[in-house]
Amino acid sequence: MGRRSGKLQVIVIKDELGNYLSFKLSKRFLFSSVLLLLAALCGLAAYSVYAFKELSRLQESRQALSSKVKNLESKLAIVQAQRERLKERVAQLEKERVKTVEALAERVKQIDALMKEVGVDYPKSSGEGGVSLPLDSLLTSGVVPFKDLVGGVDALIKDLKDTPLGYPTEGRITSKFGLRRNPVTGALEFHLGVDIANRWGTPVRATADGVVVRAGWCGLMGRCVEIKHGSGIYTYYGHLAKITVFKGEHVSRGMIIGIMGSSGRSTGPHLHYSVRIDGKLVNPLPFMEAGLAGKGKKG
Repeated sequence: MGRRSGKLQVIVIKDELGNYLSFKLSKRFLFSSVLLLLAALCGLAAYSVYAFKELSRLQESRQALSSKVKNLESKLAIVQAQRERLKERVAQLEKERVKTVEALAERVKQIDALMKEVGVDYPKSSGEGGVSLPLDSLLTSGVVPFKDLVGGVDALIKDLKDTPLGYPTEGRITSKFGLRRNPVTGALEFHLGVDIANRWGTPVRATADGVVVRAGWCGLMGRCVEIKHGSGIYTYYGHLAKITVFKGEHVSRGMIIGIMGSSGRSTGPHLHYSVRIDGKLVNPLPFMEAGLAGKGKKG
């Protein structure tokens, strides 16, 4: 490589025989080439810095997107879990609805049987229409909130079971509640119950579910049984020949609690029957007449 008259000569030896290639470069071209090379290197460096920053930004963006995706996946998992819980709750509510409907249907049967037992029934309506459904259809229609009704129906069943209905024994009424002349003394008095006469040994039955609070000798009433029912109601059975229950025993409507006799102050075999509500004696006859289809009936 030599230098002549402001130009740079470049000699390139091609082989061992001395053959060579020679060309000249001007200083201006060389200088321009160096400047272009430097500019290219600067541009490459600048682009490298830009590319590095952009890569860093893209990585940060990717990390942010990845974080968002994880967050969304977490929320999706929560929503799916809530959906499963809701499905389980809906299934549980459906089971409860079916159970409630079945319970109410059973209670309707109990009420119907109980009403038939004591001779009480709903009269035919004198109305002229209106929206209604048969009970069997109503139980599956879902148009009535039956869960709220079960408690009320249970209370109705309890009231029916606890309310003394029907005759406590078979026979004829010989003395009603109210004023009368005493069959022994002939004096005017207020009779505190109803006397039902029949043959010696006629079964005497409880007129409602309850607990026996007295079973034994009761002075002028002879052998007697007193039963405590719900809602402050008590029933009393006097002049029995024999008592078949004991104090503290739970009895149900229709259960035999003794047999008719003439113990105590009595002129013949009969049952003295009284009803007391909230400490006050009431006329038993309306309760008896409400259950003419009961265990005992008027003779």
